[in-house]
Amino acid sequence: MYVGEFVKVVATFDPAYKVKPVRFKWSGRVIKVTEITYTWRSKEGRKDIYHFALTDGSALYELTYDPETLLWRLENLEVGD
Repeated sequence: MYVGEFVKVVATFDPAYKVKPVRFKWSGRVIKVTEITYTWRSKEGRKDIYHFALTDGSALYELTYDPETLLWRLENLEVGD
């Protein structure tokens, strides 16, 4: 159960190629996305990495998506008090 590890994600892709994570599996749990609070893009060398700040209603997660490798990673986790 480590931040920075790869996760399995169910996502939708609209006709304009907009990616939207719906749920993901991490540490043996399926986490349902209730809201995407912010999205942005960064560069790793020459490739684009897509970032998603999202919540399941009790914690805030940051997922990244690499469209070249099709891999998702959990980058950050903030749990409320």
